Amino acid sequence: MKFRKKYGTLADRIKGIDASSSEIVCRPEVFAQAFRYLRGVAIEYMDCSTGENIRVSDLSITYHVGEDFLDVIDGNWKDHKLILKTYRQFLKTCESVPDSVLKQCSWCFIDTYYNVACCESLMKRKKAAVDAFEKAIQYGYYDYAHAQKDTDLDNVRDDKRFQKAMERLREVGDFGYILRKSPGYDDAASTDSLSAFTYMNPNDRDLVRVRRYFNLDSIAGAGDEISKIKNLLAWVHNTIRHDGSSYNPEEKNAIALYEICKKEERGVNCRMMAQMLNECYLAMGFKSRYVTCLPKSYINDCHVINVVYSNTLDKWLWVDPTWNAYVMDDKGNLLSISEVRDRLKKGEFVTVNEDANWNHKTPCTNDYYLDYYMSKNLYYLQCSDCSGFNNETYVEGKRRPVYITLSPTGEPYDKRWSTSNESWFWASPYK
Repeated sequence: MKFRKKYGTLADRIKGIDASSSEIVCRPEVFAQAFRYLRGVAIEYMDCSTGENIRVSDLSITYHVGEDFLDVIDGNWKDHKLILKTYRQFLKTCESVPDSVLKQCSWCFIDTYYNVACCESLMKRKKAAVDAFEKAIQYGYYDYAHAQKDTDLDNVRDDKRFQKAMERLREVGDFGYILRKSPGYDDAASTDSLSAFTYMNPNDRDLVRVRRYFNLDSIAGAGDEISKIKNLLAWVHNTIRHDGSSYNPEEKNAIALYEICKKEERGVNCRMMAQMLNECYLAMGFKSRYVTCLPKSYINDCHVINVVYSNTLDKWLWVDPTWNAYVMDDKGNLLSISEVRDRLKKGEFVTVNEDANWNHKTPCTNDYYLDYYMSKNLYYLQCSDCSGFNNETYVEGKRRPVYITLSPTGEPYDKRWSTSNESWFWASPYK
């Protein structure tokens, strides 16, 4: 609003705003309110040459704010010709831009061509719509679920070329489908060349310091093993705010992360949250790892969670501090990453705990978290061979971790440090 008021002449040329949640690092249900406000507020400025007060038009077009939320705020998509003109002008301008620049900005074309396809479809120009849709895929559009349900594309769904394009899109953007198609594991695969997973002793002076600094005995409580695991998970989630865009500090241990977050009033990304929880578990005598969950092809992001070994259940448990999440079957049994992945592949029931959430702002739902987000990020699973204090802080002379990846058979993440031996990867740390 300040910009629009200060620069009225320029403001009059702004017809809409294009932004996605990944660009502005804010969930759509938050920033959508701002867009609604901006759309409904007109301004006036004085033309210096005439002294005349000129009313700047409202933002009549606010498009594609959050791919998974609103393509057009409150359905304000009426003047298709005007929108198409805007998009065509943008594409024409791009023709004069050097290829080297365009390659760096290819993401700009994804939404542009997708929205052109929607407009052309709404205007019942099938060929032009499919042409634009294919271009969107060519530049990297991957949201299969959205394209499937987007009513703007209903006029072209019977088109054979569109159907083939959707089939291609499914291969990159239907994450449940991709996971179900993934090859199995091979427990006979050799692991002789790989380092064994190790865990720092809870009596290590640094872990003792973590335990005392945070008073973890009190936080964990006097309950059983599972309640302690849950209490420590909830405490990290409640203490540190998730901020996926934040930079990683040089010192990456629980105490340093806590102190910099308090000092700078900031959050940290999922990797740092998982490392903080990992050290808390280790300090309390649990065997624990942080796990980088990776997609088949890198799309937008990956995710880092934890596994903690339960002696009571004799297995690794899924715990995610970013979402305060653990996963259960239909009987309420806590599940491991291996079990969740297998169930998602088979289409069996899985659910997150009711109080799972993001920053106490957004509830964690099965549809988004398990069926979409984690289905995308469970293709490869990567763990550091050593689990301890300051694991990823660079210290001269200190041994650096080796990252070992559990990969589907025949699809190694890398040739040297990958295995398809699931039993070895998730073996009990006490055997």
